[in-house]
Amino acid sequence: MAVHTGPIPAPARGHGGPHGVLVVVGGLPGSGKTTLLRRLLAERAPGVVGLDSEDVAARVQAVAVRLPYRVVRPLVHAWHRVRVLRAVAGPAPVVVLTDPWTRPWWRAAVLRTAQWAGRSVRLVLLDASRELAESGQTARGRAIPARSMHRHATRWSALLRAVAGPDGAGGLDAVTVVDRVRAGRLTLADVLGGAAA
Repeated sequence: MAVHTGPIPAPARGHGGPHGVLVVVGGLPGSGKTTLLRRLLAERAPGVVGLDSEDVAARVQAVAVRLPYRVVRPLVHAWHRVRVLRAVAGPAPVVVLTDPWTRPWWRAAVLRTAQWAGRSVRLVLLDASRELAESGQTARGRAIPARSMHRHATRWSALLRAVAGPDGAGGLDAVTVVDRVRAGRLTLADVLGGAAA
């Protein structure tokens, strides 16, 4: 089932706002965010920048090949966050970011940067269960620690409850919640228009 909260305006100037749009694809680690991003980028629409921590992880591990991921994880996260804030503040018409979206301080930082840059913000939440997300982590060959996953899952449940409430949009231009089946049918036009397909 797809749930929409908040107004869903038609994209202006073809990109959602006079200064561009930020699309955040949120979900538990392993829920399918990277898969969705890659499929959206495969459309090769001009002016679209995709940001995913997997790209940073691959670069870091190519250099620090002998180090386990748990050792390089803090560097990956720091590098990725710098990239995100630069891109959101930059000139790209469309920025598509994958993120668990479970850390309030990070959400606030990203949204403040988007507001400063004059971007409209659309949130697409992939509602996959913890079990499904953990199987996704296994498939990609990298699982996060159980304690971290528990924190993500607890905050994720709270986020889903919040967006389902009367003030769920929280100032965003559109919030869309989809399961993995519906996420597999989303196009870039759907995401920019706030539709769930």
